[in-house]
Amino acid sequence: MKWGIGLFLAIVLLTGCNSGNAFTKINKSQSFLATVNIKDTSLTFIDENYHAFAKWDISEPFTGALLLADKDTILLYGKEMEKVQVYSLSAGKLINSWEIGKGIVNMQLLRDGKSIVAVNQSNHSIYFLNADGEEQDIVKVGKSPLTVLQGEQANRLYVINFGDTKCSVINLETKKVDFEFPVHSASTGTLLREEKDEIWIGGHGDGDQVEEDLYIYSAKTGELKKKLKAPTMPIKFLENEEGIFVLSHGTSSLYKLNDQYEEVKSKVVGVNPFEMANFNEDVVVAGYDSDEVYVMDAETVDVKKTIKVGEGPFQLMLRSR
Repeated sequence: MKWGIGLFLAIVLLTGCNSGNAFTKINKSQSFLATVNIKDTSLTFIDENYHAFAKWDISEPFTGALLLADKDTILLYGKEMEKVQVYSLSAGKLINSWEIGKGIVNMQLLRDGKSIVAVNQSNHSIYFLNADGEEQDIVKVGKSPLTVLQGEQANRLYVINFGDTKCSVINLETKKVDFEFPVHSASTGTLLREEKDEIWIGGHGDGDQVEEDLYIYSAKTGELKKKLKAPTMPIKFLENEEGIFVLSHGTSSLYKLNDQYEEVKSKVVGVNPFEMANFNEDVVVAGYDSDEVYVMDAETVDVKKTIKVGEGPFQLMLRSR
């Protein structure tokens, strides 16, 4: 009898532990850089000193993550997932799920901190959700939308349609497409420079024709302003005080440009890099096939540190205090 009661209590305790605190709790005051690893479906958390301090192994086919305005709630989404999974970092567990359906390939938090856009590639639409995941509007765009970014000055959302040759520009007040402008095929990767009236767009290329250029369009009108020779498959851009950085998937290299758009530095980094971000005062690059994060000096573009993470880091998520 005692043995049976003991076994029962053990099962209850184990069940409670697994369901209540499945993952390492992340303190709300902890700044971090997290890698979204899609090969082994995990998250790796890295502190400001570039030490990996936690890893969450999650049995969901997610391809992206979004940190909400409270800086504690994260959403995990993926094209093959029926639901968006909602986790609390400080609780270290799943707290909710949103019934959205398959097809979500990107999610972004708008600047009001309350509205969320979800890119549905299956039905070629942009969903507008509130902070509880409730659908507010749906806007049809071009084929296979992928990249979205919001302007700071104009109240617009730019949608780059990967499977189409157009960018759809949504008015965020009316939730309607104001206008569309032609772009090159298989476009991905953007940098919005509103003060210069520029939106930079890169890409992979179409079929056996790899992309060797990056394109600078007018953010106001969509007119092509400039085309620059770029390394093979420029798929990510970012800007900081040191310059403009271009990450090229085809050459596995990071390039630094000056104000005249001239290349001043370059460095081979990782294997099949897809993502980079500003963290501390460095440029951090994720190597998808090398399962590592590379901390690059923003001035010299030298590798300062290499950090092993989960398999297939595809996205970077940041939280600052």
